[in-house]
Amino acid sequence: MKRLVVVMVCFLLTMVTTVNVAVIEAKAKTKTGISYSDPEFRATVDMLAMDGHSNDDLSSCAVKQEYYKDVVEMFDKGMSKQEILDYYENELGVQALLYPPAKGFNLTLWMTPYLLLAVVSILLFFIFKKWKSNRPELVMAEDTESEKELETELYIAMIEEERKKMNFY
Repeated sequence: MKRLVVVMVCFLLTMVTTVNVAVIEAKAKTKTGISYSDPEFRATVDMLAMDGHSNDDLSSCAVKQEYYKDVVEMFDKGMSKQEILDYYENELGVQALLYPPAKGFNLTLWMTPYLLLAVVSILLFFIFKKWKSNRPELVMAEDTESEKELETELYIAMIEEERKKMNFY
């Protein structure tokens, strides 16, 4: 019985959220035909940080709803995606964008990880090369004929001893 109640509550919450999003999207239809599901609209709002609310659920976040309404109004006024992003960048600074533009000091921020990776790779290459050149090589001394015979005799003696233990004779 408890499982049934839990399943019903989850189902109802899902339906309420779905209906709420559908109502919000229906209200978002504008005179230019831009809706929340329009690819150009999605591309624009996906680039905005929305004061830290960009990952929140639209149906429960008033800040995100306000941003969406503002972007729809800007599209209604005839502004392009880049003009909208420039507007938010001028009003709120680079922090208004999820990804800072790759220009000026921000270009340094974008390039630093790749430069560090390249420098570390080069350093490791030279360190390993130096270690390899400084490592003494192991030189195997050539066995003389008498050493080989002695070794063979030892092996034969060991085998004979094991056979005696096992009573193979």
